Amino acid sequence: MRISTSQLNATAINSILDQQVALSRTQLQIAAGRRILAPSDDPAGAARALNLSESISATTQYEKNADTATARLRLEEISLTSVTELIQRVRVLTLQGNNDVLDNESRPQIAAEIRQRLDELVSLANTRDANNEYIFSGFQSLTKAFTVNPDGSVSYNGDEGQRFLQIGPSRQIATGDSGAEIFGLLGSGNGEFSSRAHAFNTGSGVIGTNTIVDPATYIADDYTVVLGEQTAVTGGAIGLTDTNANDTLQYELQINGTLIDTLGEGDSRTLAQIETAINVETPTTGVRAYIDAGQLYLANTLPTATPITVSETLTGATDGAADTVTGFFGSALTGAAPTNDVIFDAANGYLVLDSSNAIVTSAAYVDGGSINFNGQQLTISGTPSNGDQFLSTPNSQQDLFGTLQSLIGALESPSTNTSAVPTTASLASITEPVAAGGGETFQVTIDGIDLINVALPGAGTVTAAQLDTAVASFINANAGYRIASGSFAGADLVLQKDDGSDLVIAIPQNTTATPAVLAGLVGSATNGTPADLTISSGFHAIIDRVLGNLDSNLGNIIDTRASIGARLNSIDDQNNLNEASIIQVQTTLSEIQDLDYAEAISQLEQQRLSLQAAQQSFIRIQSLSLFNFL
Repeated sequence: MRISTSQLNATAINSILDQQVALSRTQLQIAAGRRILAPSDDPAGAARALNLSESISATTQYEKNADTATARLRLEEISLTSVTELIQRVRVLTLQGNNDVLDNESRPQIAAEIRQRLDELVSLANTRDANNEYIFSGFQSLTKAFTVNPDGSVSYNGDEGQRFLQIGPSRQIATGDSGAEIFGLLGSGNGEFSSRAHAFNTGSGVIGTNTIVDPATYIADDYTVVLGEQTAVTGGAIGLTDTNANDTLQYELQINGTLIDTLGEGDSRTLAQIETAINVETPTTGVRAYIDAGQLYLANTLPTATPITVSETLTGATDGAADTVTGFFGSALTGAAPTNDVIFDAANGYLVLDSSNAIVTSAAYVDGGSINFNGQQLTISGTPSNGDQFLSTPNSQQDLFGTLQSLIGALESPSTNTSAVPTTASLASITEPVAAGGGETFQVTIDGIDLINVALPGAGTVTAAQLDTAVASFINANAGYRIASGSFAGADLVLQKDDGSDLVIAIPQNTTATPAVLAGLVGSATNGTPADLTISSGFHAIIDRVLGNLDSNLGNIIDTRASIGARLNSIDDQNNLNEASIIQVQTTLSEIQDLDYAEAISQLEQQRLSLQAAQQSFIRIQSLSLFNFL
């Protein structure tokens, strides 16, 4: 085989070029610090490096998301800290306004500060972040969260959505909370229903805890626990004994002086008929009968210290003690002792009524015992009076803004909460006005509704009997009012409203009669303005509800702040995990693609020496020729 000179030259040149390529590649590796400059350098390693780089990029984005979430949550925490301080300040002002030592001129001044706090609350509820988004609007972040309506109420314009950001491969975090949840509807009491004593209760009964013991059977409704007297009445035939059989004996049953029923010999009444007869006269007597499980209860329709007097009378007897009858209420009557009064001034039993006045349950009253009905349980302790009532109602929900508005209204007009119950009217001194005969009228109103409006002739007067008739007509025509006791004729009339709210009796200005002629009328004045401006239980009841709502709202906000703190801690923990993950992945990535400089430099030096040797060898070979040997 013959080797030409050109072939030797080509082989030498190719070797030099290969050496130069290898040297250049090593120099690029050293300059870049990377072992893998192209996927072809290490296909498997390049693929792993790409996956690891994407992992680092994703984790870096998680860290950016975490920073964004942290900024929003810290802004929310700052806003809610201010709201917490605001509620605490309002609570202090509420307690000040609830103090009876304070006069009614000072309460509107407190209301003025609370009104400013309300404006501040709306501003805090509309807090915006660095992107000019409302943090309490839910998903509607570009919509103003809360707006004030022309009537002063506050409306929520957002939704109940909650935005989340991914801060880890399998971890999302809520970056805010809905304004509806933070400032929205919250119930008082136990979260489902609240209980309270009736404002007119005269006994020492106190309502304790109220709980839901069986959610499956719980029925939300307005319930009234009525304390009454368990009687021994069973009904049946009346046992009249007529000794000489010539008398016309009768048994009369009266309650509080009103005739309930009359029975003759051989007559009988069922327990239900007795109940019906008693309840027909309830508007007059103020006493109601109830039957449950064969037990008859008697109770005042509204709390009052006046006992129930049941009078049983034997009439028509001529044979003295020989004529007898045993009354339904147990009175052993004779011709010699024909009348007996049975007094019910205590409460040894209770009935629970629903909103339709249907009996839900009943039993004997036990001091401190539990009263269970429709899945809920109440506890009453102490000694209630007959007719005392305790109310259990589903929570009336009110947002924080509405709570402050109701507080402002109560403080700005405290006299409207003046209780006129019981209102005792003594009108014996009513006579014609001094300027009578000129078309004068005498007008008395109850809550702005005419009780009486009559012309007074020159010699005319308004009698107590006329006013009693007017009151009876008024009560029949206007639901919710009742005579608790007494009359105008007896100068001891007590009027009450069923719901326990205020009752104002007034003489309008269109008559020459003056308030002085209504001697003994509590809270009376001209133009319907109560003269007694002291704060009553009605005002205190409003304040108590406000305090309960404030505490509920404050508790809700504190819970939200605790949740925010937990989320911030979670973000910190996730950030630590993200940092550790990045370091670990970077270490693995470095092992795959980073250059070993010591090895690369040694290789570079070898390749440089090899290149020099190849170049020198090429020069020597190129200079060889047969002519040199000739």
